[in-house]
Amino acid sequence: MAEPLRKKKLEGGSIYQRPPNVEASLDALLLLPIDQFVQRCAITSRGDPKYVPSECLLHVLRQVARLNNGDHFEALFGFLRQRILKALPPVERFAPGDRRASESAAAADIRDAVLAQFDQMLCRDRLDYEEHLDFFEVRFDMAIAKARSTARRKVKRDADRDAPLYLNDESNEHTREVEAAFVRLQSDPVYEFEESDYRKRLLAAIDLLPDDQRRVIELQLQDIPIDSCDPDTVTMVKVLGCAEKTVRNRRDRAHATLRKLLSREGESR
Repeated sequence: MAEPLRKKKLEGGSIYQRPPNVEASLDALLLLPIDQFVQRCAITSRGDPKYVPSECLLHVLRQVARLNNGDHFEALFGFLRQRILKALPPVERFAPGDRRASESAAAADIRDAVLAQFDQMLCRDRLDYEEHLDFFEVRFDMAIAKARSTARRKVKRDADRDAPLYLNDESNEHTREVEAAFVRLQSDPVYEFEESDYRKRLLAAIDLLPDDQRRVIELQLQDIPIDSCDPDTVTMVKVLGCAEKTVRNRRDRAHATLRKLLSREGESR
């Protein structure tokens, strides 16, 4: 029997309920050995009778995460992440200056925003039950569609007001805006390493980050700059093979997730 959901509806206060077909599929799937369940999650065709609905995949993923079953968690997380990616705008590479390049950059931002939101919810759920994931267990496709729509609006707003930060081409020094951002970053308590216990908790939180965000933080801790006018300088843009704005977005989302994880853990101590 599947664990009941906990989130309450705004109207009426009733608890979210999975659709009968999802509940029936989940009850049957929970009878399978975990290895067999993981194998079935690799099936991508919805027409296959052994296809695992995303609502069911997510439910088992949440249970496995709380049990700290690393191998099965990584496998199930990978399958679910691929399904999310299929529901998001495709990202393609175009030559600089091509009008489609900006459209592809926007698609990348939408994709990163949705993935970051989902990853953060899943990280919180591993520490303490995250009720917002209950909606995904009820109507997964609808929940992803809403997250995509929200991300699209945010990306458009950000594009309208964001001013890019560049290095000074003549002096190769940071502009004032970049210097100010660097000072704020260095003073961020997330990166204070004086306390060994705090360092252990920070490293544990970094391990919970999605791969793309964790890689940015690892490079940042090695003092690798995001970008540089010097062609011989090793930068995150070169190492990761993506645009400067994408790197900054991943960094900012990683910082936000780390702050939440560490503040929650601090409150529980």
